[in-house]
Amino acid sequence: MSMHTKTAATHFFDFHALPAHSFTKHTTSNGSAVTGDTVIVGLVNKPRGSGSQPHRHPFEQFNYVIKGKLKALVGEEERVVGPGGLIHIPANTLHTIVATPEEDVVFFMVKEKTPMGTAGIPENPNVTGPRYEPGFEPRKI
Repeated sequence: MSMHTKTAATHFFDFHALPAHSFTKHTTSNGSAVTGDTVIVGLVNKPRGSGSQPHRHPFEQFNYVIKGKLKALVGEEERVVGPGGLIHIPANTLHTIVATPEEDVVFFMVKEKTPMGTAGIPENPNVTGPRYEPGFEPRKI
């Protein structure tokens, strides 16, 4: 995954001008990210009815919803979060987040910078791809 890394002379960024990419193979999240000295921030898109497999990572994360709604399970708590809502994921907490079926979602992500980048560890090691709500799975050709 390529992310733009902040340099001493670069202090201003336009997410829409940065190259977009997929975040990991276990989610449908894609978008642009900037890596600073201690945090990674990103403008993330998640197609409707899709998202991440249950996973965890050894760093905390915040997702601020800009457009659409995310259905999030963090630990034992599940909620649907719309524009203006903030999801906090503590370090090492099992979580899964999917866009609701109505529309694609855009959210602002903040994660601690680690050697893992934006990746997490799937709860099920046999998982090979993203999570899809029923009826939103990719069509097989």
